[in-house]
Amino acid sequence: MPGSSASLPSWRPLRLLLGNDILLWGASLITREPNEIHPWHSDIESSSLGGGFVSVWIGIENTSRESALQLIARSHVIGKTIQEVAHENGIRRGEASTATVLDWARTIIPSVEFVQSAMNDGDAVFFDGRLWHGSWNTRSKGTRTALLLQYAAAGTPVKMPDFSQLEWPFRFKMSRVPVLLVSGRDSSRANYIVPPPESIAPALPSQFHPLKLPLPEDRVRRWHPHYLFAGATTNLSTMGAHVSVLSPGHSPHPPHAHREEEVLVILDGEAELVIALNETGLNARCEQLSAGAFVYYPAFQFHTIRNASAKPITYLMFKWRGPPQETEAPFETTISKTEDIQQIGNAPFATQLMFEGPTHYLTKLQVHLTELQPGAGYASHADVHDVAIVLLSGSVETMGRRIERHGVVYFPAGEMHDMKNPGFATARYLVFEFHGSLSGEVTAWRSAVRTRSLWRTLGNRIYRRVRQSLAATSLWHALRPIYRRLRRIFAALI
Repeated sequence: MPGSSASLPSWRPLRLLLGNDILLWGASLITREPNEIHPWHSDIESSSLGGGFVSVWIGIENTSRESALQLIARSHVIGKTIQEVAHENGIRRGEASTATVLDWARTIIPSVEFVQSAMNDGDAVFFDGRLWHGSWNTRSKGTRTALLLQYAAAGTPVKMPDFSQLEWPFRFKMSRVPVLLVSGRDSSRANYIVPPPESIAPALPSQFHPLKLPLPEDRVRRWHPHYLFAGATTNLSTMGAHVSVLSPGHSPHPPHAHREEEVLVILDGEAELVIALNETGLNARCEQLSAGAFVYYPAFQFHTIRNASAKPITYLMFKWRGPPQETEAPFETTISKTEDIQQIGNAPFATQLMFEGPTHYLTKLQVHLTELQPGAGYASHADVHDVAIVLLSGSVETMGRRIERHGVVYFPAGEMHDMKNPGFATARYLVFEFHGSLSGEVTAWRSAVRTRSLWRTLGNRIYRRVRQSLAATSLWHALRPIYRRLRRIFAALI
């Protein structure tokens, strides 16, 4: 593929070339001093004959025809890297001139061409990862700076080179290359996908959400999520909730998995859960759930929900994440149904345990069904764990707010709350207790994330100021390699 230039790189050409599922495996800021040469080469990591790689070279500073990237157009279909051809001709890296390289390519494919586009700062070149390329900054002054972004189609293995062997034959390490998933998804495990950086969620206050069903459907998407809340507590780094309406004959997505844990509660309708082994859904376990039933999904469990009925389904989702717990036997996917429990007892305040146990992020997840008789209740208090309440029938009053059937209440740890039944009928509700680490791990974890972020911001500011002051001096050119090494060490420490 000959290189093509564009004024602003975007996802559209990448998706045309690689598909919707894209990995970023390399990002480099490259500088070339006047008259500095980067020898002709093929990038070792993307040299596989099968392709599936696209690189984007973006001019940042002092970009012109004299300093732009040099390419041998259509060399990606030669079937050999330039290193291999040089080895066959007894030539070592950096010894072949541009004319020699072009002659080699034309002996295999006569139509190849040498390309060095007229470019300006901000212009970009998209090229196949197998393309022969190099650079020679022939400008009389001005350091040329460029950004190189290297992408691969999801599922394409990126090999880790042994950089002590840049000549042919290449040597590769056995370790998987760390990559970033920047578009779509990838479940191939061909590379190590680095998880996105942790963000610090805002502190979550007490939540009161009266829900009056039916909620509106989305007649186009056939699935309509209604956001309720999201934030952090002293037990969990992130906790969020939403209520969704799923139209008949529809599913919101194929089976998928994620690192968060979930509890899904059916508020109205008849739902079919799909609990799968992978994203294909083959040999999946299917369960029918009606109003009042709920399921717990552990992290990385493949799952989805379907509406095979003639009426919409409304369901509530709690999703959370926190520091991993050292648990020998965390909960697996667990389904609980309440429709068979006719009455818990005759006491003014009665509970029945549905399940409890440790999870990947909780020392204990406990769920119980509660019945509160008219006039009954309990006094205001605070718990060391987070509490979520989902009203199945009747009404309750908590902290001066009245909540009717299908209402959702959430009290983070330490928040005062009370409960009473102001109505004339029994109130029935589910209580979810989220017990985090008792050693303050979440607080320490959030503090560490914030500290690392502050140090990195400070380091970047210092770097920019030093560079602006010294960029035009010979001292900066001499000290830059040392500074880069110290900066990498500093980044590893924080």
